Amino acid sequence: MTTPTPNAFAGTDQPISVTSFWERPVVARDGDELALMLRIAAHERPTARADRAPVDLAFALDRSGSMAGEKIRLVKEAVTVALGQLDDRDQIGVVTFDSEVEMLQPLARATSGTKAVLRSVLDRIDVRGSTYLSGGWLSACQQLAMSPPGAGGTRIQRTLLLTDGLANMGITDPGQLTTHAAELRARGIATTTMGVGDHFDEILLSAMAEAGGGNFRYIGHPSELSGFFANELGDLTSIVGLRPRLQLTLPIGVRAYLANAFPVSRVGKTLTIDLRDLAGGETIDLIFTVRAGPWSTGPTPPFVARLTWIDPESGTSIEIDCPIVRLVRVGADEAATAPRDDMVRERAGLERAARDHREAIRLDREGRYEESRIRFRSAGQVLAAAPRTVAVVSQIRISEELASAPVAAPLAERTRKERIAYHAGHSRGGRRRPDAP
Repeated sequence: MTTPTPNAFAGTDQPISVTSFWERPVVARDGDELALMLRIAAHERPTARADRAPVDLAFALDRSGSMAGEKIRLVKEAVTVALGQLDDRDQIGVVTFDSEVEMLQPLARATSGTKAVLRSVLDRIDVRGSTYLSGGWLSACQQLAMSPPGAGGTRIQRTLLLTDGLANMGITDPGQLTTHAAELRARGIATTTMGVGDHFDEILLSAMAEAGGGNFRYIGHPSELSGFFANELGDLTSIVGLRPRLQLTLPIGVRAYLANAFPVSRVGKTLTIDLRDLAGGETIDLIFTVRAGPWSTGPTPPFVARLTWIDPESGTSIEIDCPIVRLVRVGADEAATAPRDDMVRERAGLERAARDHREAIRLDREGRYEESRIRFRSAGQVLAAAPRTVAVVSQIRISEELASAPVAAPLAERTRKERIAYHAGHSRGGRRRPDAP
């Protein structure tokens, strides 16, 4: 394994940095393909938690008939746990939905009095009706949109949508819902989605979170709710970068494709990737497949990465550049035998396989079982070319098992949801283990 030769932003005073890693330092002059990894790292703030930006949190909670019993009881407990992590600089609102939408608690300061009232009304929630998902979610978002801006800074605004079923009233089209999520994100309102049990649409909820700049969580058992709520609130109260956006400008003759599950747009030679809000200690590894056309000898023209975000404490926009090391153009034989960075190869293999898994799950949900199994098989082949790390070997095994699943029936609902949640979490970044490279 070669030692990575990163090129990082040198300014240590910024809470977020960008570092670039090439799969190898050379490119074949007759045309080539290789991986580029951009690591975006959010550093822990040295300031005390008392100086954090205020949080506006709106819950949209499913109270339809399928939430009866343990589910709704544990939802109430989880919201109560979340209340304990907010104080009177924050605001909280709660909307419930079934066939109708009910404003259980309009957005208000999270004072001890508000919390007491909310605990009381939570106890009186019962279950009934269908799943008016869009109505509940948009009503919660509307509460945040009506909130006045913070004085001298920015309020962190997020809607937490929790459901155990399929959207069967109001807006049900996935394209329309994800478009709304992206539009709200542009206005500063992020969406985190949580699916409970085995009867919701994991493709829809993960897409809404992706477009909305939040997280998607699969809650296999209601007892996991309190932990997920606590983690979400913990991240919100330690955010160092709001609405981060990375732009990668390519030289002429080069194309690049993002493997990660983030919204990406392209204008000319510039790719723009809208990332999720970053909490201190989190890292995102963006993987690009770079395809270069024929070139003459000498170094390649420059690649340039630029990251912008909003500082949540001051409300100001911050921008940093990360010039990427130029590749050296060589003959095909020299390129083929050049040393490679195994860390980049591992990350690229895992991310490309994750993309295949997401597509395979979508095909399976559409009833295209044989195509789904082929896509899982493709993921295994991609991973076979990566270094045999523990993570790679594990994903090869899973890919082979899923590729061998019967083509006459769908995958188990739990399998679909676990796969989508796993890849959503890894593709969109998070806190790195201390021993991770």
